[in-house]
Amino acid sequence: MMSQTMKSRALIFLVSLTIAFLLAFILLLSCIEISAFDLNFYCAEYEKLKRPEEIGISQQELMEVTQALLDYIRGKRPDLNVKAVIKGQERYVFNEREIAHMVDVRELFMRGYQLRRILIIVLVFLLIILYILIKKDMIRWLFKAHLLLLAFLLIIGGVLLWLINQDFTPYWNYFHYIFFDNDLWLLDPQVDVLIQIVPEKFFYDIVVRIMTHFILGMLAVGALLGGIYTWLNGLKREKG
Repeated sequence: MMSQTMKSRALIFLVSLTIAFLLAFILLLSCIEISAFDLNFYCAEYEKLKRPEEIGISQQELMEVTQALLDYIRGKRPDLNVKAVIKGQERYVFNEREIAHMVDVRELFMRGYQLRRILIIVLVFLLIILYILIKKDMIRWLFKAHLLLLAFLLIIGGVLLWLINQDFTPYWNYFHYIFFDNDLWLLDPQVDVLIQIVPEKFFYDIVVRIMTHFILGMLAVGALLGGIYTWLNGLKREKG
């Protein structure tokens, strides 16, 4: 009997932890999307990093190019044949290598959207299973699982932040080695406008922004689950 109870609790804990992990991953993908398509962030970064002066383009045209770039990544634009006045001459902004790399980036985002949709379906399915298993006690298990995962992620996040603060470049390169199967991402800052628009310092800032939003989101979810758990406990006590 004791063995059966332990097996049951282990299953409930496994399902709860899986739900917490899926929710965290969905939140991370959403934080990436929010930061990646926030035009106000791009505008502030361009001013901070003096991108218009370095590239030789007006701020207005740079924002128009950025909008076209983001529309392409989202699948709202068929190509990146974008023209702008750069250093006094009207020209196509992106060359063939830059466009080929952005095809890969677009595909990566499309796969991310598809993965998030699948994870949401799996998450709902597991929530139904957990409710069937423990019904009203579900929030308590989810809260505990979330706190455990949150503690782990805070440690991992702290380590990652310390590492990228030491030297961001190797870890940014590792990201490309993992997610791209070619070297099209190796652009020349002297020639390629794409890397001039979003240099490495830009990506450091956006990674920190994503990590910050993700941790804040996880804390908000924890606070919500904790609040619901406390409220339900209060109702139980009132009923005696």
